[in-house]
Amino acid sequence: MNVSLFVRGKGEPLRRKDRATRRKIPNCMNPNPIAEAQAAKTANIIEMALEFAGMTRVFSRQSTGKIIGTLACLFVEFGNCVQDHQNYERLHAGFCDWCTEHIWTAERKYKDGRIIPSKKSSYGEAAKVLDISAKVYVYYCSQPSPEVAQALVPILHAALDNKMIARLARNFPAAGIRATGLTEVDRLAYQQLQSLVAQEIHSDFHSAIHPVQYDDIIFRRLNRSDVVASG
Repeated sequence: MNVSLFVRGKGEPLRRKDRATRRKIPNCMNPNPIAEAQAAKTANIIEMALEFAGMTRVFSRQSTGKIIGTLACLFVEFGNCVQDHQNYERLHAGFCDWCTEHIWTAERKYKDGRIIPSKKSSYGEAAKVLDISAKVYVYYCSQPSPEVAQALVPILHAALDNKMIARLARNFPAAGIRATGLTEVDRLAYQQLQSLVAQEIHSDFHSAIHPVQYDDIIFRRLNRSDVVASG
């Protein structure tokens, strides 16, 4: 499989071919035992990442299966992003655009009787899915190989959540961030937020860390009671 996983017309963003994907080991690799084992490993890593981040409950069951299969096939392309970093940006944008067209959130029912109906996912929700999965796959698990992972870590995006967005809005009031959560983040807002992450890495961390490391640090500061050692 190659970059044609997503199809682009002239002047259009990348879009995934409209075909069904199911929650099973994807068939984007050769059907042999070694390839099947790697495909299973990739799918399991993605599923664990989404479970940890609480993203599986955000989407409908059918959509979650499509996400896992599509990401597993997309990750096969990561080796092609080492020499051409823009290829990663194209794959990233293509996946997010595909999600906003084909992936639906789960209906949410509250004890007080309120019901929030299922709707198409936002760009921010789609980006969170890819960013957290890519971080675990590449940064935590050194996939698809240690050498490729080492080259990819610097170009991966920060996996932002609602608390991080609110924090960036407080720290950069002049940026005029209007989104209060992932559901309100469109492509332009996402790009702005990632730009602010880069600014904060430069100013507060002296450019010593990458975005995937930034979101690890900030996540634990905002969501965990332990203290991340600074020395």
